[in-house]
Amino acid sequence: MSTRRNPAPVVFALIVAVAAVISWQCFRSVETPPWDKSTPTSSIQKSVDETPPDTDQADFTPFTFITYNVKNWLVSYQAPVKSAESKAAIIKLLASGKPDVIGLCEIGSENDVKEIQAMLKVAGFDLPHIYYTGGEDLVRHLAIISRFPILSSELPDRKLREHKQSMQRGILDATLDVGGHPVRFIGLHLKSKRTVPDFDQATIRLAEAQHARQHIDGILAAAPTAALVAYGDFNDTTRSLSTRAINGKYRTLGYLSHVHVKDSRGETWTHHYAVEDSYTRIDFVTISAGLRRHVKKDESRIIDDPDWEIASDHRPVLVRFE
Repeated sequence: MSTRRNPAPVVFALIVAVAAVISWQCFRSVETPPWDKSTPTSSIQKSVDETPPDTDQADFTPFTFITYNVKNWLVSYQAPVKSAESKAAIIKLLASGKPDVIGLCEIGSENDVKEIQAMLKVAGFDLPHIYYTGGEDLVRHLAIISRFPILSSELPDRKLREHKQSMQRGILDATLDVGGHPVRFIGLHLKSKRTVPDFDQATIRLAEAQHARQHIDGILAAAPTAALVAYGDFNDTTRSLSTRAINGKYRTLGYLSHVHVKDSRGETWTHHYAVEDSYTRIDFVTISAGLRRHVKKDESRIIDDPDWEIASDHRPVLVRFE
């Protein structure tokens, strides 16, 4: 008497196997959290392999860029007066990097920016061009000091969608004429991790980052191969949602790459939080596809010269472009 084998277990096993393969492929395809649906779609969403950047820049002018949170170079009842010793230490650190362009965070008035400019000139670095801006915070601002002329600047909207708040430090957006080539600088100082009673700091920091990224998307939608540097104090670490929001979608032409830098001991932290005695990297220089091949990695670094702690609770990030 012959018996027929029940096919149900075999069929079920095949279904499970197929489902597992599909799930794995879907898992692998998720690179970053989904973006707001209102983010503009453009050629920047194409694969990097599909739309390579313009590399015809044989006459590219080399320059050194430094981003630095100078820790309350300002006048405020919330912070002690910046000492002459601290100011001198900041100028010494900046001068050691021989900068052509400096992006400043936590600077006070425009006169404070001019004070840094004047002290650098005495130290041998004449950076005659300034752009200064800010947000809702009337005390702490953003500024850029440059050897190169400023071609143009924009004042992006500071209002955060779906929130009552606006960006506290705003977005610095300035385009410099670097040897005949426009290089666009986007300066940021996102919400700190200091707890406040009015709102959740992590939620607002993410909203600020997404708002800044939408502005960057608009720039790259119009000019996908633009030379763009987004930099500053992001107030969170590399894999945080807010930092990844600024980077954008991985493996697209609009993705902003971190310039990975280390200090003289091979360490990567840029901020010392004395209250918790913690050392983290929260200061970044990110670059568009149009600048990646110009980064001189062996000359880019975190400046850790003596007296950095007298100068600020942050350490400057230097990137050399050639």
